[in-house]
Amino acid sequence: MSEGLAGLVSRLALLREHFPEAGLPEIASGLDDAAAARFCEGRLSFAQLRDVDPALELRQALGPTGERLLATETPASLRLPGGKTAEIHYEAGKPPWIESRLQDFFGMKEGPRICRGKVALTLHLLAPNGRAQQVTSDLSGFWERHYPAVRRELMRRYPRHPWPEDGKTATPPIWQPRPPRR
Repeated sequence: MSEGLAGLVSRLALLREHFPEAGLPEIASGLDDAAAARFCEGRLSFAQLRDVDPALELRQALGPTGERLLATETPASLRLPGGKTAEIHYEAGKPPWIESRLQDFFGMKEGPRICRGKVALTLHLLAPNGRAQQVTSDLSGFWERHYPAVRRELMRRYPRHPWPEDGKTATPPIWQPRPPRR
């Protein structure tokens, strides 16, 4: 199964769990015989079959209501306070998660939530070098209990970066996309 299809199946499972009234179909983690037959329908060669995007086919089968619920309640990405967009990762059996530099979460008192606030995202807070520094689903608790020690460590390792005392009230750096290399 492609990563796009796996993520979509996980998003639909999350929607079914938190919005059972929507009546979204249950999709197995793999393609069953009926789904495989639908993908093959009308295609005469393996080349045509290779061009099929199962995730796109599944999204189209949801209809406008299911598609709208998918986009609003389990979005593919999230904009952080400094303007950076973080992809939301959906995996079977795990809570949804995002990763970004710790500074990108400055100014957030609490971590982001989806499904109308029912599901907290797990945050992978990265150091400036891109390595995971902390993983949490309780950003408020992180600022209070763990940030002071993390701040001291990161101030020593990355003195050119700002490390304000209170991360939840700090101003995040404004994210500027880099121009493409030639």
